[in-house]
Amino acid sequence: MLLPSNPLEKALFNSASDEAQAPKFYELLMESNIFLLGTAAKTSDGTFHLDDDQEFDIHHWEKEDDASPIIPFFTSLQTLQQAIPDDSPYLEMPTAVFFEMTQGVSLVLNPNTDYGLELDADDVTILLNSNIDEPIEEYDFDPEEEMSLGKLKSFPQGLCQALTNAFSNHPEIEHAYLASIYVPSEDREPHLLIGIQGKGEIDSIIKKIANSISPDDNDSDYEMFDFYTITNDDPEGISQFLIEENTSFYQATSTKVH
Repeated sequence: MLLPSNPLEKALFNSASDEAQAPKFYELLMESNIFLLGTAAKTSDGTFHLDDDQEFDIHHWEKEDDASPIIPFFTSLQTLQQAIPDDSPYLEMPTAVFFEMTQGVSLVLNPNTDYGLELDADDVTILLNSNIDEPIEEYDFDPEEEMSLGKLKSFPQGLCQALTNAFSNHPEIEHAYLASIYVPSEDREPHLLIGIQGKGEIDSIIKKIANSISPDDNDSDYEMFDFYTITNDDPEGISQFLIEENTSFYQATSTKVH
């Protein structure tokens, strides 16, 4: 077994022995470059250069049970060379770019090693969709007030990515939903509502996350956004609307390192 060659591999090894370290690994994974088997046009010095017009092939394997495609990728060149003894061409690229290019296909990290991890299409979607100076004001909803709830017409990818990154550090948060809310007596126009479902006392965690989101992260159609804690006992019906009428954009990953 090789020793970790970079911080990403160290985080992977730590998460293998302590599941509480998994969020830190996933966060680092999305910020790192990975290695995969593939070919592209070479330059005279033997290196690969990828751009928007570059054509290249990503090599895939087939699963033994149903022959469906699965793409191997690796945390370092050292690990790739350990797992693939043959002299095979490889590419290096940011994890997020790799995930976006291969959406819908199962992936396997570090196959043929002691620390492997399989990700299905749903896991990848979660990870892709996984600094404000003043605190975001929390709103206490009054059941006697007139209020309108609605579904979003467009999905704010940047905001959801920022929130997913923040949520992944807090295992108490299990699901998150988006909707619009309009309270005429309080606001002149609707704003974004971020519903958080979790376990334990999560209000303090939500405040911390709210303060970590920059205005630049907000690519939604709304200038304002509020956080709302989903509960089983919700006379306003907001929790019920968020869960029953919307699909969660974040859910705590169930993928385990093995």
